Amino acid sequence: MSNGDHKLGPSGIIAAVFQRSELTPLICLLGIVLGIVAVLVTPKEEEPQIDVTMADVLVGFPGASAKEVEQLIAIPGEQILSEMSEIEHVYSVS
Repeated sequence: MSNGDHKLGPSGIIAAVFQRSELTPLICLLGIVLGIVAVLVTPKEEEPQIDVTMADVLVGFPGASAKEVEQLIAIPGEQILSEMSEIEHVYSVS
């Protein structure tokens, strides 16, 4: 079976156009140059200031019921986390 004997799907047609095009190497070179420029232009900091908007705390308690986990882990943990001034919302699931 030669290449012309079977019908190409949409992605095959697009791939064939890029394989036959003389612009494909130029487009690849342009992408590489733009990537290099982006790396050089992007500002870099040794210690960037990053705002952590959310954090998950997972605690395993094998063999405990949901009520025990709530009483021994979730409620005390929520109270401790709520005392921190930077934390606005605290949610837990047991």
